[in-house]
Amino acid sequence: MRLFHTAIKMSLVGVIASLVAFSLSLDYYLTAGILAILSIHLTKRDSLQISLRRLIDAFYGLMLATLMFIAFGYSFLVFSIFVFIFAYTSWVLKISEGIVPALVLVTHLLIKGSFDGGLLFNEFLLITIAVAIASVFNIIYPTSSEKTLDSYVKTIDQLVRDHLFMLSILLKDPEYHDEYYRHYAMLNKKISETIDIVELVDKDLLFQNDHSYLSYFHMRKEQTNYIRHMYQQALKIKTLHPFALEISTFVKELTYDIGIYNKAIFQLKKLDQLQQTYKEASLPETREEFEIRAMLYQILNEIESLLMVKVEFHHQYPNFGDKHLT
Repeated sequence: MRLFHTAIKMSLVGVIASLVAFSLSLDYYLTAGILAILSIHLTKRDSLQISLRRLIDAFYGLMLATLMFIAFGYSFLVFSIFVFIFAYTSWVLKISEGIVPALVLVTHLLIKGSFDGGLLFNEFLLITIAVAIASVFNIIYPTSSEKTLDSYVKTIDQLVRDHLFMLSILLKDPEYHDEYYRHYAMLNKKISETIDIVELVDKDLLFQNDHSYLSYFHMRKEQTNYIRHMYQQALKIKTLHPFALEISTFVKELTYDIGIYNKAIFQLKKLDQLQQTYKEASLPETREEFEIRAMLYQILNEIESLLMVKVEFHHQYPNFGDKHLT
């Protein structure tokens, strides 16, 4: 759908910019439409930033070419030298987005074969019209909103719940671990795809965007890394252990608190009590039990890291839940 809307924007700005240039009786008026199309990108923020750099670079290219043509003549050799100097300096100045548009405009000067102030002004107007129309269109064209991001928050939270719920089952049912890991891989792929979409949507929010949504999704992505580590430890356990049943219950209850509010502190307190209970328990009597308890201990450490990531997020955005989804 995003690609579809981008195609619509390209078509509209191309036509509008060409018509505006034509109405002003500018030479090469269709060039304005092409340059406007080049100023449209998948997100608003990218479009505006790149358009500004494109405008600056085009102005720079036109001035540099004019000076070189006046000084050394309107020839293909001078044009070739100009291309090298202009392209290199544009990359150095980090405004290279304007290289292609500027070269198109400069060819108009080369074809003329002599200095013409009117034509130079014409070229300035073409790029200005193109970038201005594309920029305005990027801002006013309706795109994704915070409501869209809210829906993705619910989606990714549910995926994390599913992750943890499957982990809780795996801890008390180690026999079918391959099936659980395939389920984990599928969920992890969905989370990665969701974050990729959110990064694009976040760039469409130009005003009053504190990037809290993007931080929230990256927080969830980091949590999935800890969940992956837990899966890796759980998959090594081949024998059911009483501690595993207790941790399984804790993980299952943890899924109920996965959401936008800061319930991680409460869960950390419960986790601390659980860890303290295991520290006071009698030592393992066999090597197998020792290894199992070591892996379960590592899972508890990963759970603690998972919860701390959530706590840190709420320290940075303390009103996230109240601000976005109440």
